[in-house]
Amino acid sequence: MIPALNWEKELNREYGLMENLTVLFLLSAFILFLRAIPRGLGPLHKVWLIILALGAFVFLGEEISWGQHYFGWSTSEGWQEVNRQRETNLHNLTGGVEFFFTKVLRNALSTGCIVGGLLIPWLYTRLGLTFATKDMRSHKIQFWLWPSIRSALVGILVNTIGVPAKIANHFEMAIPGYYGLQSGELKEALIALFILLYAVANWMVVKQFQNNPA
Repeated sequence: MIPALNWEKELNREYGLMENLTVLFLLSAFILFLRAIPRGLGPLHKVWLIILALGAFVFLGEEISWGQHYFGWSTSEGWQEVNRQRETNLHNLTGGVEFFFTKVLRNALSTGCIVGGLLIPWLYTRLGLTFATKDMRSHKIQFWLWPSIRSALVGILVNTIGVPAKIANHFEMAIPGYYGLQSGELKEALIALFILLYAVANWMVVKQFQNNPA
């Protein structure tokens, strides 16, 4: 094993750098969503911001097992019996709850990163639609519903970061140590980064509209 090629495996481990970056991204997004809510572009936008803030908060709480990763309390015996990793969280509960979090919700977020972060902005560009401040009142949904095209690269990475591991597993190949113990932690960090970029885009929109309300 060559140290210079294998220290990176620690980045993706549980409680490693990737998980802490995920926490930082989600906490930052949560704060930005909260700050944007009072300045939202109408009731519909404010409701959407509240939903996003709650989603970021739940994602953050689940990522740190609602504080257990940092404060280290013991999981109750009853919870240990139903939680695959014996932690205080919902996404590792056996059965339908785990399926919802790890399959349905994660795949929905991954799809949203591509559709909202790449396909829709690309379509708007092809159609020649512009987002001028003076048009915000009549077309304001266009300004806050879709992420910025600048988040496209992150959206692509979210959906492709696990491909090398899947190819290796299919051909029963060994995965290099520097790729990490698993790509799941890295994918979660990228999803969290995409959410943060979306939060930044919404925050900039409400500030721009506030400065140019006409």
